[in-house]
Formats: sequence, C-alpha cells, structure tokens
Amino acid sequence: MMRKMMMLLGAMALVMALGMALMTGYLFLWERPSPSRVLAMSDAERYLLAAARVGDSELVAGLVKAGTPVEVQDKRGFSPLILAAYHGHLDTVKVLLASGANACAGDSRGNTALMGAAFKGHADIVTLLLQQPCAVDQSNGLGQTALMFASLFGRKEVADALRQHGASGDRKDASGRSAQDWAATQTVEPPIPSAEPAAAAPGHQT
Repeated sequence: MMRKMMMLLGAMALVMALGMALMTGYLFLWERPSPSRVLAMSDAERYLLAAARVGDSELVAGLVKAGTPVEVQDKRGFSPLILAAYHGHLDTVKVLLASGANACAGDSRGNTALMGAAFKGHADIVTLLLQQPCAVDQSNGLGQTALMFASLFGRKEVADALRQHGASGDRKDASGRSAQDWAATQTVEPPIPSAEPAAAAPGHQT
C-alpha cells in the first residue's frame, strides 16, 4: 500500500513539474505582443490619416482591413480620401474608394475630395472621382464647386473634364460669383490649406 502511495505521489510530482515547465516556457519563451504594439483605435485612425496624406497605400490598406474606419476625420473634417486626393496620391485614392470611402463626403467646410483634386490640378484623380455617384456641381458651405476651384487656378484639363461631366460654368456661389468670376478675382480660399505656404491661394495665409 505504501509503495502504491509513493508511486502516486511521484507521478503527481512529475505532472506538476511538467506543468510548471510548460508554464515557464509560455511566460518566457513564447512571443507575446507588447502593450506598445497594440494600437488603440484613436492611434490607428491617426496613422490612417497620416498614411493617406503621404500616399502609403500599403499601410492604408492594412489599417482599413484591420478595422480602422475609412471615414475617420481629423479636427478639420479631412478624411483619408480628401487628404489622398488633395496630395495627388492616385493609388491611395483607389485603395480608399475600393474600401468604401464616400467620395461625396465633405470636410467641416463642405469641401470634397473632388474639390481638393481640382484645386491642385490632379487630373487623373479628378477623372477617377468623377466616376463616383456624386453631383459634379456639389458645392461647399460657400456654394463653391470643383469647377470654380479648377477655373481659379487655370487647371484647364481638370475644368474641361468637369464640363464634360456636366459641370455648369454659370452656377453661382453664395456671393453671386460663377467659375468665370472666380477665375478673374483669384481670391477664393483653398479647400484644404496646404502645409507648404507656396501652395496656398494668392492673398491667403495657411
């Protein structure tokens, strides 16, 4: 009897030792994500906006696939799509549109991705955005349209593309000015203030 009891205790001790060894291996040998590698959603959103701004399409795709909201906006209302379009990143715009980004959504002033691309003269992006189900004469809070921005800065290729899609040169904004009027005055505020002062509209500081 005593011999059986000793064998049972020995087996239990062996199991416990094996269990401790396995636990030690889990705690110290297995790779575990550190807290710094686990992104809070707010961090992921900031990374998405920054990636869209610089045209890092791979990072944008990865963040969106991981669940970061594609319609996130910064404090000025700029979405990843608006930033990518304004800064001329065609591939990033494609990724965002394929991920469900709303091309018709505007920033806090109502400026859309199309307006930003038209303002900067990115004809390839304008052509892509014109394929989206948005009104070509969609206006911002001041009644200004993409054609007005294109006309103001002499973006002829962009202006022609907009007109071919039905943009009206006679449409007037809240101040009563048309695209032709704005082209003459050149005092409209850019839809997205640029980080580079040289890219700002004449007479306006960023």
